[in-house]
Amino acid sequence: MTLSFRSNPSSPTYQRKNGVLVDRKKNHTPNVAFVTFLGAFTGGIDPNKPENDDDDGYYVSTRVLGYQLMHSTTAGTNASIPFVVVVTDETHPRKRARLEKDGAIVIEVSRISPGWAIPGDPRWKDMMTKLRLFELTQFAKVCYIDSDHLVTDRLDGIFYDEATIMQHTLQDPKNMRDDEAAMPRTYMMAAHTDYWGYEHPYPPPTDGTYMNFGFAVFTPSKALFNYYLSVLGIPGRFDMGMQEQSLINYAHRREGNMPWKPLWHGWNVNWPTEKDWRGGAKSFHAKYWDTDPSHDKVLKGIWREQRAEMEGFYRGRDGGK
Repeated sequence: MTLSFRSNPSSPTYQRKNGVLVDRKKNHTPNVAFVTFLGAFTGGIDPNKPENDDDDGYYVSTRVLGYQLMHSTTAGTNASIPFVVVVTDETHPRKRARLEKDGAIVIEVSRISPGWAIPGDPRWKDMMTKLRLFELTQFAKVCYIDSDHLVTDRLDGIFYDEATIMQHTLQDPKNMRDDEAAMPRTYMMAAHTDYWGYEHPYPPPTDGTYMNFGFAVFTPSKALFNYYLSVLGIPGRFDMGMQEQSLINYAHRREGNMPWKPLWHGWNVNWPTEKDWRGGAKSFHAKYWDTDPSHDKVLKGIWREQRAEMEGFYRGRDGGK
């Protein structure tokens, strides 16, 4: 199967060889990964929660996401692209073991204190820890996906979206501040416009200035990570309402030296509806395990089918266990 790419679909640089995505010029597998985060707010050790892991929506959704990316015959992506789950020390060992048995790579990271940006809800205490994603420098590109996603089509090609080309950091002095660490010489940050509500057209808006970090492609970088930490250490430097998303939007503001780039609209939709799915979108950001009546019934039905398919797949593979 040959992938199609936005920049030059008639002559792609990358194609499949024996089921693996390879660079035709260099004949190697690109060093990329799909990554999600399972922190304390998403399934940590909480004595007030039932012991049944099936009651932990974020954990279940992480397993469904992993199944969709690694094994699904309809949405499954290139098997050579790893699925990585970043966790904290509060993610239960039983859940880690199950994710690894599913085929995920589980990486534990240490927490990052929110400092002055203390969240209003204790469940969000690990949001700044998501900045650790930028320390995954073993990968040239990462597609970060919040665990509360439904994937209905292949996402391999996102790593070759024209928005994911490495950029040179601009050198406008008015965007350089003495109390912030040096910016990296190059960077890459691509995402979608953040907007609110289900009443949007398809394609959804792409011209906004504020990005949603629930689905993004970026290049991990220690220099960029250190820059983020320096920004986090300055009280009031950014609006902390959306935690790490607010910090990243400050660092990659459109008028700054490292502006983010918009991905093709079809890769992902926030506040999704059946209209987006029928329009050809490939992934959808919503908590389909919960009882929120505003969630699109068609997409919720597909997610439930995917969950049942995931459970059946692993029972069969694991000998009914």
